[in-house]
Amino acid sequence: MKDMAQTERQIFILLLLSENKRGYTVNDIHESLKKWDVVVDKKTIMRDIDSLSGICFISEEERNGKTYYTADKFRLRDITFTSCELISLAFLLELLKPYQYMTMGRTSRELIHKLLDNTTNLNREFIKHFSGLVTINTNNYVSDDVNPEIETRLQEAIRDKNKIRIIYHSFGRDEVTIRVIHPYELCINDGALSVVGYCELRNDIRDFRVSRILALTGLDEKFTILPDYFNGKERRKFIHLSGSTVEQIIIAFDKQTSKYILEYEAELADEIVKTDDGITFIRNTAVTDELIRWILQFGHGARVLNPSHLKERICQELKKSLEHYEA
Repeated sequence: MKDMAQTERQIFILLLLSENKRGYTVNDIHESLKKWDVVVDKKTIMRDIDSLSGICFISEEERNGKTYYTADKFRLRDITFTSCELISLAFLLELLKPYQYMTMGRTSRELIHKLLDNTTNLNREFIKHFSGLVTINTNNYVSDDVNPEIETRLQEAIRDKNKIRIIYHSFGRDEVTIRVIHPYELCINDGALSVVGYCELRNDIRDFRVSRILALTGLDEKFTILPDYFNGKERRKFIHLSGSTVEQIIIAFDKQTSKYILEYEAELADEIVKTDDGITFIRNTAVTDELIRWILQFGHGARVLNPSHLKERICQELKKSLEHYEA
């Protein structure tokens, strides 16, 4: 038997009551829930209907000695969109294309098409015409092979704040580990779906790419989100990777490289100071391999000023590259 939360069950009932004009009896609702392996008594269903009546319009009709319930006002019909809104829907459909490998991505596209199914033929024809006129560069997106069952169970664990045990294949170390994590949220990095949460193995916040989760087991243990997690969470990482020790990173960029930084990478900085020779880039973040790769791509156009150990690491990497070419 599935453990369906009260809110989820009431949404199910509300959607059911809005499906057609004839309505449903309590027995009908009870049987529909049983088909989804959700068993609740009829008194509970009646309480759900009473609760829903307080927030939306539910009608009752007596027919042949039975009471039928409908939620006609909840159903969307004959929606009218402006041209700007239709263009925005076409834009959203294009925006969602790279995410069709995710259950969320597919469901989002189906939701937009469901909205369009309730609109006029003219609007649907407009969307067909305009969809070919909107193109979004998806070069940075990754098409992952995400297991839909794992994605669904992650959503449930995040919703219910349940710990999970995962078997995970680490990309950096190329090893398989078993970890207990507290899943906080799902996020998308360049098209790759990840789950972010506290890892008991590393005693720190970690990102786990969902396609690299080989197996997932739900645990009967609750967790609480660290109180300061959502405060400035994005600034703890540099692009994708995060670390526990945050330091002030200061990099001097020459004039030519500064043009690129100001045009494309300015949002990565906490502060940018213009100088006679270019700019000084300041950011509080952890020193990770990703940060080092980012600095190295600018070659002689970038010079680390702080911290000293990062400067030494960059020098070591440059020496290794030189030795490689001289060999």
